[in-house]
Amino acid sequence: MGAEVEICAGGVVFKDGKVVSLRRKNGVWLMPKGHVDPGESLEEAAVREVLEETGLVAQVGAPLGETEYSFTEDGVIHRKKVFWFYMEAIGGQLRPEAELFTAVRLLSPEEVETLSFPADRQLAAKAFTLYEKTR
Repeated sequence: MGAEVEICAGGVVFKDGKVVSLRRKNGVWLMPKGHVDPGESLEEAAVREVLEETGLVAQVGAPLGETEYSFTEDGVIHRKKVFWFYMEAIGGQLRPEAELFTAVRLLSPEEVETLSFPADRQLAAKAFTLYEKTR
């Protein structure tokens, strides 16, 4: 029997013209995302997750697409579908959520290759194209 798909939302967040990335305790570099709470819109979830994971208050822009992935933890299969948004930081203080992450980094277009997952690299590249069009 397949695992139920958890719906998540995330942001490709721009601060000072660069994309925010986080390093998990296992060394994986990724962008902020997380589950959607009951009664919460995708956009609201993205804003909340960005604040929780990065300390930044961000404004939601255009949808960037969706990614799906699965992993096994303690013998349980987890399936996730993430709805991604272009976002810009409008306040807060940049810091990684200590329980989950060991570092935070701002990536230039050339540095998006340091993101661990190909889908994240593609989303970040797409977001940089959008960012350039808004300048």
